Amino acid sequence: MQLLKKGAEADIYYIAEWCGRPAVAKVRNPKPYRHHALDLSIRRQRTVHEAGFLSAAKSAGVSAPFVYFVDPMNAEIIMEHVQGVPAREILTPKLCFEIGSYAAMLHLFGIVHGDLTTSNFLVGCADRRLVVLDFGLSYYSERTEDMAVDVRLIKEVFTSAHISVRGSFLNFIRGYESVAGNKKTAKILANVKEIEQRGRYARMA
Repeated sequence: MQLLKKGAEADIYYIAEWCGRPAVAKVRNPKPYRHHALDLSIRRQRTVHEAGFLSAAKSAGVSAPFVYFVDPMNAEIIMEHVQGVPAREILTPKLCFEIGSYAAMLHLFGIVHGDLTTSNFLVGCADRRLVVLDFGLSYYSERTEDMAVDVRLIKEVFTSAHISVRGSFLNFIRGYESVAGNKKTAKILANVKEIEQRGRYARMA
């Protein structure tokens, strides 16, 4: 296997062929600072957890890599290899709109992504489809505040890493609103504002 990406929690490896298809393996490696039994339990649980959310995302109408095989014993997921470019490298107003619509689809299905950044979206080279990645921190919730935390995070990304892309967050919100509707979007934005105010008060204290 060829190492594609090394992460804090897991590594991504390219597999030339899995049942005749190119694939990647996401492997959660042991953490030496954790007790062996606890570490194994955590890695198994998170592996099964993420595989479930990859499938759930598709049920929500969002494009995510297909899961081919899950090996909890070795904390490994074999999934579709999507050849594409990270959204953060080719961000446009149209792409911001699409990311917003994806976020709303997940939220309407009760899925909070947990790490909603432009690094976790990929644009396919062949079909130009937008694909969402990395559901390791995802969870189910119907709480507006949890969804607002998702939106708040990507707002920070847009206003810092993508400041040169004009109207990036505005286009994201337009995309979100096109799926979630005016009322739900307004409620989310009001909660985002509350979170930001709490952060400012905490810094002043």
